[in-house]
Amino acid sequence: MRLRRHLAVSRWNPPSVSTLLALVVVGCGPAPSAEQPSPEGSAPVSTQVAALETGTVTLSPVADAYVTPDAPNSNFGLNTAWIVNRQYAEAYLKFDLSSLPANARITSVTFSALAYDGYAYGGDGNVYTSFVTDDSWLETGITWNNRPAPSGTPSGEWFLWYNLTPEDKLGVNSNPALIPVVQGELDGDKLVSFRLHSPGYKTRYRSREYSNASQRPKLVIQYELGDVVTVLEPEADTFTKGGYWDGNTNFGGSYELGVSYGWPEASFLRFNLGGLPSGAVIKSVKFSATARRGASPGGDGNVYTYLVPDNSWNEYGVNFYNQPAIVGSPLGAWFLWFPGNSDQPFEQVGVNDSPELIPAVQTASDATDRRISLRISGAPYGYLSYYHSREVDNASKRPHLEVTYTP
Repeated sequence: MRLRRHLAVSRWNPPSVSTLLALVVVGCGPAPSAEQPSPEGSAPVSTQVAALETGTVTLSPVADAYVTPDAPNSNFGLNTAWIVNRQYAEAYLKFDLSSLPANARITSVTFSALAYDGYAYGGDGNVYTSFVTDDSWLETGITWNNRPAPSGTPSGEWFLWYNLTPEDKLGVNSNPALIPVVQGELDGDKLVSFRLHSPGYKTRYRSREYSNASQRPKLVIQYELGDVVTVLEPEADTFTKGGYWDGNTNFGGSYELGVSYGWPEASFLRFNLGGLPSGAVIKSVKFSATARRGASPGGDGNVYTYLVPDNSWNEYGVNFYNQPAIVGSPLGAWFLWFPGNSDQPFEQVGVNDSPELIPAVQTASDATDRRISLRISGAPYGYLSYYHSREVDNASKRPHLEVTYTP
């Protein structure tokens, strides 16, 4: 839901200004109080809730084979069938998970294979599915002597009974223990391998080489799309400085960004949201910058974040006199205290994760140019702080916009 408010536009003035424009903004609250960040804005923030997208994929093995101690160095990877037979034969299958979305959260896994004959010798006749961590085995290279070992306890099983009479029977394993196994491999190398074995019974199955594709082994995976976190660096940043000597100076190539009431100084940052999928629902936003030095002379020490509606400003063209205007109340703030003067190094990270940022980023993500510009500045009488800009070599110290969204 978008709410319409009358909000102020200013080039430098603090929150009270004279020019009013009707602009679309969500949940702007009052400025934080002096000396510490205030609670979030008094107006409630609209929460946009979207149902998670769900999906199902059906995968055939990219490799399957059986191994037997009766021929410990022989490979049977190209056979149209594979065997599970007590201590005499084990089967290995490998599935490629790369067709699933990277942010998929697995909700169910069903592993199945079609048997066509077998024999119930007695004892434990279950066919157990065991996770194999080593995916390097090859369909045409695996043998009894080089087979990878299974990991941990089995992730479920199925039971098929035969008395030497050929008959198609489907072995199905939908044990929930398969879910974390598949999820872990999806988040890893996107390959998952299983070993099948049975302590007591023998069963023969159609392999992936079998002519009828509907009778080949399958891995059916259901999933929902979870939230995605992306961290963005500015595509442009600079600061402006008032006064006779610096008012016309551009600081776009500087290694630092300044916030100071004295001259005054304010910093501008622009982020490109084009990497987010179209229609993404923004769930949370965290804006951060690493201060390299500062001073705390007293007054309101908060560093306020404002929205800049004009994204056309040039990093190497902005100065104090042509700086882009802000709009509305602050979108949150951070507070950093410095023990010395502004020339003494004292690194700390300012973080603004106010919900006020969410609708601003959502609106920018839905817009045509898919960019958002922010200004950070202090109160008329407050603290001084200087931050590493996007030009510094250490990427971890550059400003960041962390956006969590649902595709």
